[in-house]
Amino acid sequence: MINEEYKAMLGGKSVIRELSEYATSRGAEIGYQNVFDYSLGNPSVPAPKSFTDAMVDLYENGDPAAIHGYSPSLGIPSVKDAIAENLNERFGMAYTGNHIFPTTGAAGALSHAMRAVTKPGDEIITFAPYFPEYQPYVKGTGAKLTIVPADTENFQINFEAFEAALNPNVQVVLINTPNNPSGAVYSADTLKRLAAILTAKQAEYGHDIFLISDEPYREIVFDGATQPYPASFYANSLTCYSWSKSLS
Repeated sequence: MINEEYKAMLGGKSVIRELSEYATSRGAEIGYQNVFDYSLGNPSVPAPKSFTDAMVDLYENGDPAAIHGYSPSLGIPSVKDAIAENLNERFGMAYTGNHIFPTTGAAGALSHAMRAVTKPGDEIITFAPYFPEYQPYVKGTGAKLTIVPADTENFQINFEAFEAALNPNVQVVLINTPNNPSGAVYSADTLKRLAAILTAKQAEYGHDIFLISDEPYREIVFDGATQPYPASFYANSLTCYSWSKSLS
């Protein structure tokens, strides 16, 4: 027997993949250099030379068992320590390596984070516009995804609609900043207000509410600007990141 739900999932296509395939076919017709393809967040420039050089040196001179062997299930301690140190330096946190959980990309991080803090029947809130892959990620946990309508003036949080959606069944609020697809960045004031609401609702409902912050595009900054770090505003935060995005 083949699981029909799994078969249907594998046979279906996400909106993003459909757009990517259309962009590829359109490129075959008119030349891909004439297509502005905003579907998949693929690299568009080479990784920094220092990264490439370090990888070449590692493969040429590193211990083969360390490079190709199994790593600990919870990640390589020295790598986790280095990540924690970097985040502490950049965002004023107090992480140790034990706070870091390496995964296979941001999708794996999101899936693990959702499963870690929900059970089937719980509710996860996110804000439009949102990355469409959130739907299958949440469905895989058995939780329900509730979409808060967009604030179409500045693409910050529609707090009136958000507070109306909150209820004791909510275990997670999922944010994405810088946002895919709008590109909007949540301001420090937005994050402070969000943290205050979640703190108050935790006390009212008598259980934790976790903030899952999806941040694969965190490094996109211009003119010396900085991105507010959501975890610095709210203690019950799980930050999901894509290191490969930072290389391009």
